[in-house]
Amino acid sequence: MTAQPSANPMPDALWSLGCLFVLKGRSEELEVIDAIVPPHYSPPVHRHDFGAESFYVIEGSARFVLGDHEEVLGPGGFVRVPPSVPHSFETLGDTPSRMLDIITPAGLWDFFAECGESAAELRLPDRIHIPENLPELVARYNGKVLGPPLNRPGLRLEQ
Repeated sequence: MTAQPSANPMPDALWSLGCLFVLKGRSEELEVIDAIVPPHYSPPVHRHDFGAESFYVIEGSARFVLGDHEEVLGPGGFVRVPPSVPHSFETLGDTPSRMLDIITPAGLWDFFAECGESAAELRLPDRIHIPENLPELVARYNGKVLGPPLNRPGLRLEQ
């Protein structure tokens, strides 16, 4: 992805949790977010109790874990995470992955905005910043942090 420098923050683009998120569409029923995810990245194992989350891999590859199920997806791969199912993913390889994050009903964009900031340009942020109160933020958006990232199983997360 080529960066588009700008003096002003990009509308509907966020640097959040170490990723670049670009809102592609949003209604009460649906959010579609274009996500650029750094290599070797994994969010904590978590669940969403408000609805389903689906991922469509555009570039790169990622290992997805949903409950007891695990699969590796590359470009064109799709996975749906039903409501309240514990899940996480880990991007594989040494280049960023790009995926569409599809949420039904809408509910994650405001969370990503609270965890991050407006993106000054369309590129990955310079660092991965995880808010210290991440479990509290996830709970506020009708979810729960259940465990550490897949690639950091020894990481302790206060709940």
